[in-house]
Amino acid sequence: MNARQLKIIALVLGVAVLLYLPRLFRDSGAGGSLEVGDGFSFAVTDSIEGVDIVLADGAGAIRLERSAGGWRVDGYVADERKILDLLDVVVDLSSAEIVARNPSNHEALGVGESGRRIEVRTEAGEALRFHLGDRDPRSGGYFARLPGDPVVYRLDGPAGGYLSRERDGWRPRRIASVDTAGVREILIRREGREAILQRSDDGWRAGDLPADSAVVQRLLGVLPSVSASGFPTEAEEATADFSLSDTSLEVFSAGSEDVTDRRLALSLRLLPDEDRGDWLAHLADGAEVFRLSELTVNRLLPEDLLPVP
Repeated sequence: MNARQLKIIALVLGVAVLLYLPRLFRDSGAGGSLEVGDGFSFAVTDSIEGVDIVLADGAGAIRLERSAGGWRVDGYVADERKILDLLDVVVDLSSAEIVARNPSNHEALGVGESGRRIEVRTEAGEALRFHLGDRDPRSGGYFARLPGDPVVYRLDGPAGGYLSRERDGWRPRRIASVDTAGVREILIRREGREAILQRSDDGWRAGDLPADSAVVQRLLGVLPSVSASGFPTEAEEATADFSLSDTSLEVFSAGSEDVTDRRLALSLRLLPDEDRGDWLAHLADGAEVFRLSELTVNRLLPEDLLPVP
């Protein structure tokens, strides 16, 4: 046998090995797979009006819904940027990475009938669904399955992470933004004590005395982005009675909304939560309740600017 014949035999054997390798990795229903199949395909061609994230084991659902005033999550204001990020990717999801074919693996991967399910509702009244399971600990991505299809795929990209958020993860953390260049007066009330800060040509004053400029600047530094540290539970929110609050912050900017040539730029009422060591906060022009950290409250309502009790 000459060298040319040996080369031909080696080439044929190489092709045979390449053709046979996929079978070695083909899923038996017990583990992972490297085989590429027809794939997972989820496409939305109509305008999306809502997305329901149905939680596993009958634990309820997180409802994202378009409204006249913007997107809401379970009735609360939603973070529009996070919603737009989701809409950008959920309209066209696909994967060719097969993980399992055997339905006996569905529950273990989180894609069984009792697992998490995603329902996308469109303007035409259509509801499109798929099962979104656990995160793949080996290679990232999330397990996904179409209804009625036993094949489980690995879905890469950001969609799985977005759709795994808790409800509070869809809510905006920034609750107020004040342009400090126009701020003229700040009224601070904290547990029965009160201070009025006014901006003059000579700087900030607390009553008839100059205010501590460093403390005032720390206060002003928070106003462009007053951010929540978290959110109360529905029960905590329902029992919070802000009519009992003796702690508040009012910020006035230059304007012509009343005879004083000023306008109310921010009105915030607060209640201490001694068990948690933080504060519940409520905007005067809003209906939602937030949590503010002790650090943020101390900067917004600095003790150094208040009368000694």
